[in-house]
Amino acid sequence: MAIDIDGTLINNNMRLTVPTRQAIARARQQGIKVTLATGRSFHSAKSYADRLKLDVPLICANGALIRHRDGSVISASNFANKTIAPLLAEMQAADIYIQVYHKGGIYTSAKKISLPAWIQMICDNKLKLNQLTYSVREFFLSKVKKIPDLVERIEQDEFQSHKIFSAGKPQALEKFQHRAAGLGLSVDYYPGTKDYMYLEIAPPGISKGWALKQLAGHLQIAMEEVVAMGDNLNDRTMIEAAGLGVVMGNGHSQLKKVAGEVTLSNDQDGVAAAINSIILPAAEARRAV
Repeated sequence: MAIDIDGTLINNNMRLTVPTRQAIARARQQGIKVTLATGRSFHSAKSYADRLKLDVPLICANGALIRHRDGSVISASNFANKTIAPLLAEMQAADIYIQVYHKGGIYTSAKKISLPAWIQMICDNKLKLNQLTYSVREFFLSKVKKIPDLVERIEQDEFQSHKIFSAGKPQALEKFQHRAAGLGLSVDYYPGTKDYMYLEIAPPGISKGWALKQLAGHLQIAMEEVVAMGDNLNDRTMIEAAGLGVVMGNGHSQLKKVAGEVTLSNDQDGVAAAINSIILPAAEARRAV
């Protein structure tokens, strides 16, 4: 069972609720292997995996990185630096907020100081105390570091990266969505926080669905035995790849069209509802046959 984090595992107050934790624990006690499949960095995903005590490799950065909680890597798909350097230079020249994910954390070349830029991206200029606390914690968990000469370092092959992330207004991001797709890169473009779109770019062929198949093969589990839960358009490939795709009640309307099941919203403990009413009963029925 692969579960997305934002809009799925956690509620809109950015909390992992007791009912959800208990339902996942019950699933694991019944022998179901549970992992997280997220666009987040490994270090951010690991904090939730630690709380849930998950022992299955995590799908991070929309599938570009599959990594155990202990840091050991199952699969890492990196960009060709010569391909992304011109794209990043164009985005930087257009004053687009950029994050570049690498094995050790996240680099940014934002003109603003890194932490305020990060908070603005997450909170969308409507600060609430819980959002502020959450965003500051995530900033340090994700190991964000500002590097003004980011593009130059990539051009010189100083490090390898596996995801580019940007958040902004549609009129600012659409050009780069098409530009990245034209370079043959994998592109997810979907609604993020209010008034912001998210643009996520990964190496060619990479997606949550691709990574889910890789992980299932690694664990010797048939895709018919896999459940995927998500809420947004970057979850579509894994919802379609899984034997059962469960979409949250708060999920994108296009995603619901390809769902095997639609559960309650993330604010109504939809993950727990799906586990308790769909997944555990199905697992019990299979064992009884």
